[in-house]
Amino acid sequence: MSTSACTPLPPIDAVEEFKTENLIDFLREKLQLEEKYLTILRDQEIEGSSFIFLTLELLIKKPGPFELLYGPAQDIVTLINELWGEEQESLKRHFEKVVMEKIEEIRREVKKVRYWYFEERWLSLLGIGTETKKGQRVMTFGAVIDFPLILTQTRRQNPPGKFQKPPNISPDAKPSENEIQEYFIDECKALRALSDIKLYVEDTPSIPLLDTQKPDFIFIRKGRPLDPLNVVAVGIIRKRTGNNFKNADIGHAVAFGEKVLQLQPQRQYVYAVLTDCIIIRIFIITRVGNNYFSYRYMASESLTYNTSDPPNDRSTITTVKLVQSISAGRTSIVYEGILENSERTVVVKKAKNASYLPCFTNEKNVLTRLSVLNSSHLLKLLLSNDDTLVMTPLCSKVKNLQINDIENIIKTLKTVHSNFQLVHMDLRKDNLLRDDDDNILIIDWGYSKTQGEDAPFVGALEYMPDNILQSLINEDQINYEPTIDLICLVRSLYLMLHQPLSIGRFSFNSATDNFKKRALDLLNFWAVNGNSEWWNKISSDAEKLKYDDLFENIKKLF
Repeated sequence: MSTSACTPLPPIDAVEEFKTENLIDFLREKLQLEEKYLTILRDQEIEGSSFIFLTLELLIKKPGPFELLYGPAQDIVTLINELWGEEQESLKRHFEKVVMEKIEEIRREVKKVRYWYFEERWLSLLGIGTETKKGQRVMTFGAVIDFPLILTQTRRQNPPGKFQKPPNISPDAKPSENEIQEYFIDECKALRALSDIKLYVEDTPSIPLLDTQKPDFIFIRKGRPLDPLNVVAVGIIRKRTGNNFKNADIGHAVAFGEKVLQLQPQRQYVYAVLTDCIIIRIFIITRVGNNYFSYRYMASESLTYNTSDPPNDRSTITTVKLVQSISAGRTSIVYEGILENSERTVVVKKAKNASYLPCFTNEKNVLTRLSVLNSSHLLKLLLSNDDTLVMTPLCSKVKNLQINDIENIIKTLKTVHSNFQLVHMDLRKDNLLRDDDDNILIIDWGYSKTQGEDAPFVGALEYMPDNILQSLINEDQINYEPTIDLICLVRSLYLMLHQPLSIGRFSFNSATDNFKKRALDLLNFWAVNGNSEWWNKISSDAEKLKYDDLFENIKKLF
């Protein structure tokens, strides 16, 4: 495929404005693609703004939204590359014209722009494009990596330095970026007391440390003076919208990293950090050739120090007296208990057998992380060992849900999804309890997953979204995302209201033929149930993570 013999390509800005049908006509003229491939793009409602960032991997991925053959997919990507090349040539001609007209005034080298594509990485030059576009292309063409640094371990009991109480942790809190910045610096200063700390974080929002640029903070080696030549990482504090940072914020952080490499010709790579004191993203900017750069990045990680290991102190040992058995679930038996030398009633959860110990470890770690919320809608972990969790408060089963219950469930999920990147995976009526103060609590976090985690499926099978059921039938990898919890909530409401006889509980943690048949039966069940206009509306709100709209529409049920 070649477009060189055709009419000139339009500017990429013009293609970016194409609606779906304009784009289809454009591709039909330029590539003579078969209609079945154009239909796939039409069905996905691809417009010009998303078309110019398509990659070969995305187009041929199976399962995926397109699943094109290699030939037409390569034709499309080649055309996209040519569009970007035309834009860079246009910029080059424009800059050259400016240089010729103002040769007496301009004393800097004209930066020629060229994008080179190598597998999944891309190269760029300083100062080209907006920060939003830079961020888009970093996330589209950059390579994903694991956490690139070594974590510091500590058994200190004092919270400073653990980022456990950021001012924006509550969904109702609205601190300024300056307040978040102050908290971040205070926490980092507390870390200086640790003997194995090798890098110090310096507060620099008012210092033009990188020529004229002012990053919010920088990392320098311990004992080195505050100087641009000593910077090994650079970072900014930004608020998130929803679960993610804006592309402009990503582009801004990366641009600071590029500037560090420009000021330090001997350095081959540098870290750029983007955080809101709740989650953190790290980007690695690597020099490739003469002032060209490639990019790698890690998925969002929680910044909160996470450990539930008890201190080595015999005085902390506490005895719990079991009063009576309350319930038995898939993985555990739950008891009412009383703390020794106290009248305090607690919940004691014991594993049924050793195969469930990983679930207990996961739940212990999750409850430890979520404890910073001090939420009345989550259990609080008091004590634990390998096969036992001791928690409070003691709750009772939910007979029916009230409107304020729905609101609190959705708000809690929104906070957990956006601030901790967790998906509950087992959200159903049995895992909603009520305490003596009439608060609704979300329990049983043992099967929760980190968003984007690669792990076998476990969860509330009967309530799963259609795409998860289909993935289980096809034995495809599961994409753990927040929509799972919201769809489970919607489908739990449906089953609570209608109580169909054709659906029941099922063992969900094995990949047997019966398991796949059950997933298929459920997929067929949901194809003909819960399809009224109202149920479709709240399901759509859940799929699109419209937390507020979801609550407002569910309110109409009450």
